[in-house]
Amino acid sequence: MPRIYTSCSDPEDFCKRCFPKSEAAAEKKYGNVAITGEGPDGRGNCFDYNSVHPPYEECDYNCTSCGKRLTENDN
Repeated sequence: MPRIYTSCSDPEDFCKRCFPKSEAAAEKKYGNVAITGEGPDGRGNCFDYNSVHPPYEECDYNCTSCGKRLTENDN
């Protein structure tokens, strides 16, 4: 769970507590091409909600929102 790709295809990872509760709310903030830009190579809006991500317990990822280190509990 908690990964979002912005409209420009940048990954944003969240702890369970900070992950946007609805796709509509996330899209307003992260899927707006006017705010975060288009994807590379003219691909247009690359927004994706609840995307596949690597196992957090094996990587050094922090929550985009609160900065907490992501763990297995956030997968």
